[in-house]
Amino acid sequence: MASAPDEKLIERALALIVESESAPHDAAVAARLALARWRSRSTDHADAAQEARRRWDALGGIAAELRDRRK
Repeated sequence: MASAPDEKLIERALALIVESESAPHDAAVAARLALARWRSRSTDHADAAQEARRRWDALGGIAAELRDRRK
């Protein structure tokens, strides 16, 4: 069984996800690109990004609310 991703990596991925979801358009695009680059650095980063996305998606309405505020 694989070990859980490192919490520090998950926190970094979450920060990039939150920025990509809540920043103004240009900054959100840059954050999405930064997340993609960060995720591609290693399998540890990819696993952490996947776990971060799972946690973010579990928050449900909060993500939608942040997107609505950005508009």
